[in-house]
Amino acid sequence: SDLCVCSKLWMADAAPGDVLEACERTLSETGLDYLDCFLVHWPVQWTKESKLVSPELGGQFAFEPVHTGRDLDALLATWRAMEALVDKGLVKGLGVSNFNLKQLTHLIEHARIKPALNEIELHPYLSQPTLVRFCEDQDIHIVAHSPLGKPGYKKAVDPCLLKDPVIVGLAAWLDKTPAQVALRWAVQKGWTPIPKSLTPQRIAANFDVVSWRLPKKAMEVIDSLNRGHRYTKPAWYPFDETEYPKDIELPKTQPEVIRGTVDPATGEYRNKFYRPGKVLHSDITIKPGILRNLATRAKDLLPASCLDAPNFLVTDDVCDRAFGGKVLAGLKAAGLQVEKVVIPSDEIDEAGVSGTEKYKTTAVLSRCYDEILGKGINKHSCIISMGGGVVNNICGMIAGTLYRGIGLVHITTTTMGMADAAIDFKQAVNHTLGKNLIGCYYPASNIIIDTEVLAHLAPRHILNGVAEALKHGLAQSAELTELIVKPFRERGVAAACADADVLSSIVKACIEYKVPTLIYYTSSDLNEMAPQYGHAVGHAVEYTSYHDGVTAPLLHGEAVSIGMCVSADIALVMGLCDEGCVRATYEACETVGLPVHVPATMDLEAVKAKMMYDKHFVKKPTMGLPTKLGKLHTLPTAEGPSFMIEVDADVIDAALMRNAARRDRQRLLGEKDLQAAALPSRPANLKSWTEEAFKAEEARPLTERLESKESGSPERPTVSTNAFGLKDGRDEPFSPILRRGYSSTTNLASEASEQPAAISVNGVELESAFFLKFIKSSEDLQAINDFRSGYMKFRQGEHKGADGEITDLSGGLSDEPTARPLPTLLCMCCN
Repeated sequence: SDLCVCSKLWMADAAPGDVLEACERTLSETGLDYLDCFLVHWPVQWTKESKLVSPELGGQFAFEPVHTGRDLDALLATWRAMEALVDKGLVKGLGVSNFNLKQLTHLIEHARIKPALNEIELHPYLSQPTLVRFCEDQDIHIVAHSPLGKPGYKKAVDPCLLKDPVIVGLAAWLDKTPAQVALRWAVQKGWTPIPKSLTPQRIAANFDVVSWRLPKKAMEVIDSLNRGHRYTKPAWYPFDETEYPKDIELPKTQPEVIRGTVDPATGEYRNKFYRPGKVLHSDITIKPGILRNLATRAKDLLPASCLDAPNFLVTDDVCDRAFGGKVLAGLKAAGLQVEKVVIPSDEIDEAGVSGTEKYKTTAVLSRCYDEILGKGINKHSCIISMGGGVVNNICGMIAGTLYRGIGLVHITTTTMGMADAAIDFKQAVNHTLGKNLIGCYYPASNIIIDTEVLAHLAPRHILNGVAEALKHGLAQSAELTELIVKPFRERGVAAACADADVLSSIVKACIEYKVPTLIYYTSSDLNEMAPQYGHAVGHAVEYTSYHDGVTAPLLHGEAVSIGMCVSADIALVMGLCDEGCVRATYEACETVGLPVHVPATMDLEAVKAKMMYDKHFVKKPTMGLPTKLGKLHTLPTAEGPSFMIEVDADVIDAALMRNAARRDRQRLLGEKDLQAAALPSRPANLKSWTEEAFKAEEARPLTERLESKESGSPERPTVSTNAFGLKDGRDEPFSPILRRGYSSTTNLASEASEQPAAISVNGVELESAFFLKFIKSSEDLQAINDFRSGYMKFRQGEHKGADGEITDLSGGLSDEPTARPLPTLLCMCCN
């Protein structure tokens, strides 16, 4: 059981009628009952009279060929005789030796038993990548003969592999022998090298190649030694180097035609096409200060193929001013050819912080294409992204599409990039209909994280990425949730955001939970739902905040935080979790300084409509939902447990109403939490319950609020300041909103225009006047939302009807829509 015994069919025994006798002779001479594997020694056949005449130089033979490998049908006949040996139990498996692509393809197409292995000449001077790739795709194991370059039998004109300066230099550096380096290279490729030696010391040394590894860089350097040089050139087998010129050009390996089939039951014709997929692999390197040492580290961090190619550092305006010059200088000091491309970003964007989100568009992507192609690239070029998630995603699209794929390395400089955006194969840009709707899967070869750069981030940007880390905690691990929340609870938001050790521990812990979801992505839809937790609602909230004209725009992580809270409410309404899970979700998000409520300025119907564009939406919104903190609900299916839960529109209505009720009660009464009794669990009649719960929640606090105003109790400020003193309006939904114009199709040269700061009537803010005095039910809320939408259209010049008169925009405040002058409409609303 500890040995696998293989033998070979000699060329003079390759006639189909001689195969059984040859195998039985081998078994008799070895005293075995069966062979583990029986190989065709060479793809040729000699006459029976051919024989060995001298053992020198590996053997000298007197032979007469029957065929030399070009008669594919003769090879197949020999193979079928060997298949009969398997049927008789004389051998367990079959293999070939020195077969080329044509011979292998013919066998695979027509044989009953596919070869288990192919023994071919392989060493750093002859790596035969095309043949090896074909065998790997066909699950044919590679055995490498002559892995040391036949030092005992090579001709004087042959180069000596074991004296190659690269092999010798690596051996000295690793304290190994040149032979061990060459063998380890083959082992690390996944092959089985079979060196030949008669010296005990060398035999022992040859076995010492499994307990250590060659660095990735060393493997790449050895790969570059391939020169298509064969040491084994027997007289009986003419390698056709004109048809296969040193394995540099891909030979034609496919059959001329692949016939389709007809389903006898339906009469449908069927065929298929496919191609082995690209391996998705990304390394992650985290080291404080690594960007300060690129002059010595860059060549280790970038693909070896790009070291002599034109490369591009792509960054944004803000990041360029902070790090661009130093990073570019470091890359050039390392000897790399690098040009810089700068994507626009706003020092202060619609969300009140520096940002690049509005430039994550096809227009900006196209301009990057133009600039990079105009300066010149080749297939070995590398795109080096430096920035946050937006820059990482744009660069992923650039690298994944130019020349159908070139090198990609991320230098991510935000917590969002470190915890989420860069730690993925997904690359995307936005479309006018939604976020990340245009994209591809393309891996960065390396993701470089230097946590020193986080000192340059604004606090909201830090929390933006913390939200994505918290997502993995709430969906996958209560322990991770506590690791993230604890420093914020104990030290406060500002102190935790300023602590590099806290942020570094969050980033590393998040990566350790996210990596398995990427590696095992296809094994369970948990690996899709956990990274997307909160996003079905969050994406809709985020997009609407940038496009509804009245809401203060939210950062991605802020919107995801709101989405996770609404998701917990959805789970409660569906009976999947209890109130404790909902409260814990809200508390976790609030403790780290994130928003938890849909802004009151946002039309909930617009949010629901935008959820239709979520990538998991088929007939209904589909998302992961919690059963408790750190665990998602599963459904039994025929394929196994599923974490993808379809949600009815009524449930989403109820959850959004719960979130809004919690928001408004907290704001009006200054409470941190709603009492559980005020928010009943899943009702029998969902629609009826939703309406009644909303009315009950709104009526009492509004009445109390009006009474407290009449008694002269102090008012809360109308403009919000967060924990860092930033006026962002995100937790004050009724405050005036100052925002710049935004369009997802803004190009690099566009200038944003100013829009009205707030809707006011006779000096009274519309939001305060309507929301604080007149809303008693969801009908009132819908009426005000409809009015707001109509009024914004009026301000933008879309108010005239067919007869040129002003159209009633009250959206239900009057019984019948009529056309009337604007002053009448405003007086009616403020009566």
